[in-house]
Amino acid sequence: MAIILYGNRLSPFVEKVHRGLMLKQIPFQQHEPHGPFDLRRNNPTTGKMPALDLDGQRLFDSTLILRALDEFKPEPPLLSPDPPIAAQQRLLEDWADESLYWYGMVLRWNIPANTTRTIKLICKDLPPVVRPLIKLMAPRFVASQTRAQGLGRLPLNVLLQELDRHLANLVQLLGDGPFFFSTSQPSIADLAVFGQLGFLYSPVTPEGTAAVEKYSELLEFCQRLDAMTD
Repeated sequence: MAIILYGNRLSPFVEKVHRGLMLKQIPFQQHEPHGPFDLRRNNPTTGKMPALDLDGQRLFDSTLILRALDEFKPEPPLLSPDPPIAAQQRLLEDWADESLYWYGMVLRWNIPANTTRTIKLICKDLPPVVRPLIKLMAPRFVASQTRAQGLGRLPLNVLLQELDRHLANLVQLLGDGPFFFSTSQPSIADLAVFGQLGFLYSPVTPEGTAAVEKYSELLEFCQRLDAMTD
């Protein structure tokens, strides 16, 4: 039975699932999309990355996929057996996916120089026939999404101040433990935060890289998780 992950690791949600598969040592193949139509073909439910073929099912949404992986291969678990800690892990994962993610999106798509770099990065592995469509459609579409979400309406200095506060809060939550909530084993929360920090810490978003580099604790956290899932 082939397990196939559909998506590009430039997406923090694909990276989250990729690291989960590696953590559980589940062999898999990765198929990258060759254009926007592949997204709908690979994931007809939502048309987004990632999707996963697992045990004869086509799964979607990174949270739902990792939940299914925990059932497919329970060890190592992605949630603590302690219900209060597991609840905190689920909440942090959801916050990383639904809130922290948008800081990276604004930095990529609402700053012209970063948008140019982002499009170049996205297009380099796409067929030449698709690139003009991406260059034309993506900036306008994604920037409108960030404004509708709210963060895209903030002045850049305010956005970066808020991002800094969130990163400082993550350091407090991490504490002295190797992973969040003083656990020795990465959880679904760690995978989600790792994916979003990597999304911020990118050559296309120097502002995000500078923000993360202020916190050595977060860089060391990423190094630990990377070593366990490389």
